[in-house]
Amino acid sequence: MKKLKGEIERRGAPAIRLMAWAVAAALGSVGAAHATEFNTGNPDLDIRWDNTVRYNLGHRASPQSASILRSPNNDDGDRNFADHSIVTNRVDLISEFDLVWKKHYGFRVSGTGWYDAAYNSLDNTHVSSSNHIVNGAPALGLPNYTDRYFHGPSGELLDAFVFGGWTIDDVNVNAKAGRYDVFWGEALLNPINAISYGQASLDIGKLLTNPGVSAKELFRPRTQVSTQIQATTSLSFEAQYYLSWEQVHYPESGSYMNPNDAVLQGGQSLYINATQRALRGQDITPNQTGDWGIASHWSPDALDATFGLYYRRTSDIQPQLIVLPAVAALPAATCRALGDKSLGAACYINPSAASLSNIKQGNIGQYMASYGSDIDVYGFSFAKQILGVSVSTELSYRHNMPLTSIPVQVLPAPLARKVVGAITSLPDSGQTAGARGDTWHMVTDFAGVVPQTPLFNTANYVVEFVGNGWDKVTQNAAAFTGARTYTGIDKPTRTFFGTQVNFTPTWFQVYPGVDLLAPVTYAMGLSGNSAVTFGGNKGNGSYSYGIGADVHSRYRFDLKYIGYLGRIATNSAGVVTSSAGLASLLRDRNYIDLTFQTTF
Repeated sequence: MKKLKGEIERRGAPAIRLMAWAVAAALGSVGAAHATEFNTGNPDLDIRWDNTVRYNLGHRASPQSASILRSPNNDDGDRNFADHSIVTNRVDLISEFDLVWKKHYGFRVSGTGWYDAAYNSLDNTHVSSSNHIVNGAPALGLPNYTDRYFHGPSGELLDAFVFGGWTIDDVNVNAKAGRYDVFWGEALLNPINAISYGQASLDIGKLLTNPGVSAKELFRPRTQVSTQIQATTSLSFEAQYYLSWEQVHYPESGSYMNPNDAVLQGGQSLYINATQRALRGQDITPNQTGDWGIASHWSPDALDATFGLYYRRTSDIQPQLIVLPAVAALPAATCRALGDKSLGAACYINPSAASLSNIKQGNIGQYMASYGSDIDVYGFSFAKQILGVSVSTELSYRHNMPLTSIPVQVLPAPLARKVVGAITSLPDSGQTAGARGDTWHMVTDFAGVVPQTPLFNTANYVVEFVGNGWDKVTQNAAAFTGARTYTGIDKPTRTFFGTQVNFTPTWFQVYPGVDLLAPVTYAMGLSGNSAVTFGGNKGNGSYSYGIGADVHSRYRFDLKYIGYLGRIATNSAGVVTSSAGLASLLRDRNYIDLTFQTTF
């Protein structure tokens, strides 16, 4: 049976080696795992219990941005942590239990818990721009969802699955069922442009706020069944069918790294202007079942390479935004012609979106996220060792992919015809209100180990190049941010290209039992703006540098500086009107982080 035991499952020896290097270079890792292996007295029964404890202490290293503070939908996380404050003071525990019978059958259960004392006392006193809502009015503090996942104490189940392996007429068949991750393709560092996009939710919030987090904590398990058939020594087939769906996890409203106070699970309100808001409505999500995929891998000995072919039917894990106004500024005569009630200067066009008492409190409608289903992904991958370097590339084409869009308003038909991108009714489950179209994506990786030099004993590296582009728009082209009516600095271009470099030199036995490391990362959008959400923007990026110590292959210490780069546009009042990528809204959120981690 497989040796991954809950780690990210990948296909082909080059891919496995690349993932090991990528995790070490990008995230940092404890040297050798010191787990508890139980002596069962039965050679057919293996039982293992791993526990990893991690502590993070983060200090804000850059001052608050005046433009962010002036932007009511972007300021809560910034205001909650004043200049030079502690932004994380967090303890995490991940516990993993594996039972394997005769190396072919078994089950795995894992879970995690956390607590961050940095959220015990927040610095925000500016209630008038808070997106947190209590009894219909802005209030200080954290939404319940943010309080659970970023403050705690809390926890959750991760893996929970059974597996088995059989040989049928000399053909090896492996199967799994339960909550776990399976990832296809060869991409290492950029899941947005990967063939694997949508195979699992990604915990971007944990990645940005919890340096040292392991890969198995970032890729959130989904309930599914899957199988692999090793038809010959060089040819395999795989299939999977999903029984659950979950959206991406970004830093939530009020958390330190939160770029937008309204979106995702923790969002409670969206400011329409300085005094009026839309309250969170019911999101439009895909069906829990129905996503599926098939793949094949061929590894001919003569070429010493692995080729992959993929088809997936998937749902998006990132949202498009819908706004459902309850009122509109219309002349009284126009309001009467629509059969609606006049409220002074406003017309009550949709009573279901807000009650009169809501409107008196400044809550003039609803907003919600929608997530598109029925996305077709066609992919090809290649991986090979060339002159000691592991080289891999993957190409994919997505049909019916949600594209970056303006917030789409739902309005009565006579009004919808006059508003760009507006629609007249809410979409059904799995449908979206914004633009959709066809896109292509490319990821190429180079990974390897540098032998001893006068500067260091060894170093590992991963260099990744990504690209994407949009082919055509097939739904609500007026709402597409690539339309001529949109003028933001994130307006999509036909193509986008970017890169990321992770480099970690190592010095062995600097002191007895102590290896020293100096990890450096740099990610940057090189040209263009992507047409898919967080697919990349020119000038948008991040970097980190620091020093780490691996003590007796059991204890890991890291001290890092983590920074963000990007462009924003503001109006005459200094309020952000558009931003070129996620990191653009985090460029005042640089911080210094100390991490300690051990496994037992």
